[in-house]
Amino acid sequence: MKAKSLLIGFLTGTVVAGVATLLSTPSSGKDLRTRIKTNTEEIKNTIDELKVKMLNIKDDTMEASQISKETVKTFISDVQVVIENWKREIEPNKNELLKNVQEIENSLKELEAASPSSKKINS
Repeated sequence: MKAKSLLIGFLTGTVVAGVATLLSTPSSGKDLRTRIKTNTEEIKNTIDELKVKMLNIKDDTMEASQISKETVKTFISDVQVVIENWKREIEPNKNELLKNVQEIENSLKELEAASPSSKKINS
């Protein structure tokens, strides 16, 4: 919709500028009619060129949008694979850390049980 508004604005400006130029320059009626015909053809050609360019821009934009979508999907997929690999790599370390924490807790309980101060408190 923005491209259509831009095109309409551009065409309107071109027509107004052409008409203003034709009417403001001094010339005979015959010369003026000839210039109007010439400029009409030029304006039609310009409009046709603009249509083609706008269609090309639209096609390029749609293609870029599609490529962007595919790139983002690929990126997300790659990130998910990396995260899954990281989880698998860290799993053995996680289990080892939990085992070490359990051993430390058991050692602390043994130390508390063997400590003379804990025996006095319990008595």
